[in-house]
Amino acid sequence: MTTFLYITIPSPLEQFEINSILSLNAPILANLNLSLTNIGLYLIIGTLTVLTLNILATSFNKVVSNR
Repeated sequence: MTTFLYITIPSPLEQFEINSILSLNAPILANLNLSLTNIGLYLIIGTLTVLTLNILATSFNKVVSNR
C-alpha cells in the first residue's frame, strides 16, 4: 500500500515580503501611522552590530594620547 505525502511548497517570493511587526496609530499630527517592519528591524540590528564592532575595535587605539 502506497501513501502519498503532499507537501505545499511556499512561493520563493515570500522571503521578500514586507511584514509589519509593530504598528502605532496615533490621532495626533494628522493621523500619524508609525510601523516597524521586518526590513526596518534588520536595518536596526545591522546598524547596532556595525556600531558595536566599530566601538570595540577602536576604543583602545587612541589617535591622540592622553599625556
